[in-house]
Amino acid sequence: MAGNETTVNQSTNSQYRTIVPRALADANDLNGKKLAWFTEPGNAFHVEIVDE
Repeated sequence: MAGNETTVNQSTNSQYRTIVPRALADANDLNGKKLAWFTEPGNAFHVEIVDE
């Protein structure tokens, strides 16, 4: 599956951060939205936009 790649970095407060590629954020109207992250079997995870 083709997709965007990004790097995960640990910040000074021990949290991990990554950048959501602009095309992905724009296509899903992510500005100001919350995301829920879930672990998947194997080497993967799942992200959902939280409906508030």
